Amino acid sequence: MEKIFTCIDNYLADLEQDIMKIVNDQKIPLMEKNRLMEPIADQKKVLVYTKASLENIKNKKYEAKCGMSQ
Repeated sequence: MEKIFTCIDNYLADLEQDIMKIVNDQKIPLMEKNRLMEPIADQKKVLVYTKASLENIKNKKYEAKCGMSQ
């Protein structure tokens, strides 16, 4: 599972670089910057949520029991 975390972290770093390129480009109008960054922000949200969900799975203690007997 560590491979997945590494991939997600690397992709998040790439997205951050993409955002900084857009922010630092003085030729791009503010409205256009917002439009360009919106899909990147959406991707980042999904990746952060996915990573948190995977960490929950990783840290969960699984027990061999039948849930129907309760």
